[in-house]
Amino acid sequence: MNTEREENQATANGDVKIEAAEPLATISPVALPGRASRRSLARQTSTYTLIAMLIAAASALQIIESPLPRFLPWLKPGLANALTLYAIVRISKRAGMLVAVLRTAVAAMFLGSFLSPVHLISLAGATAAALLMALIYRIRPHTGLGIVSIAGAMANNSAQLAVVQLLFAGSLPLWFHFATIVPVAVPAGLIVARVTQELLRRTA
Repeated sequence: MNTEREENQATANGDVKIEAAEPLATISPVALPGRASRRSLARQTSTYTLIAMLIAAASALQIIESPLPRFLPWLKPGLANALTLYAIVRISKRAGMLVAVLRTAVAAMFLGSFLSPVHLISLAGATAAALLMALIYRIRPHTGLGIVSIAGAMANNSAQLAVVQLLFAGSLPLWFHFATIVPVAVPAGLIVARVTQELLRRTA
């Protein structure tokens, strides 16, 4: 009763009664438009930059290996496969294929053998190695790097041998070629696996 009387008196005197405002609800922060797209763009840029660096490094390794003496032209350590395997494991299988294909092209252009038989032999080996390593890693992702790398080395040398036989109709028997591939592919694969493991450890 007293409250109503005071309100009537205040109204009669011309005073305006201001009621207390209700507390404001807590406003949740709203993500700024475009923030997710900027993060995605930054991630893609970082990935493309890493792929470009791997292609450049793999090309340099292939160029360094090119003048090394070897028993047969297609028998070599293939250290560039370490960067292909790294791309498969760290980025994606497509990235590994991209590194394999482009590093042979860059090295061939630098050596002046682009689209020559030497380039085609190198491309066949690098592509076969990347395909087999990516396939193994997809089917059995927990397979050891040593096994994957040795399989890649075998595929690399076998594909190069097939192209040599196709282009030049080599006179040496196939059993001789395969007998020389295995002793080279096993230690080369283990070296490539070790290099890849070290790269993965340092960039973890």
